[in-house]
Amino acid sequence: MKNLITRKGATTIIEIDGGVTNKNAKQLVEAGADVLVAGSFVFKAENPIVTIADLKKLTSF
Repeated sequence: MKNLITRKGATTIIEIDGGVTNKNAKQLVEAGADVLVAGSFVFKAENPIVTIADLKKLTSF
């Protein structure tokens, strides 16, 4: 999908909403995702602020 968007010169944003965790976030970004929604993973975490910081480190967001 990301290759098609790039080839066409589109400004489409790829968002992954659901199932995002620290185990797959990096791979999702590497596959072309621009936005990750990790609601349950973050809000069910023991420390949501640390979880968000960790996700940012993994994804360079």
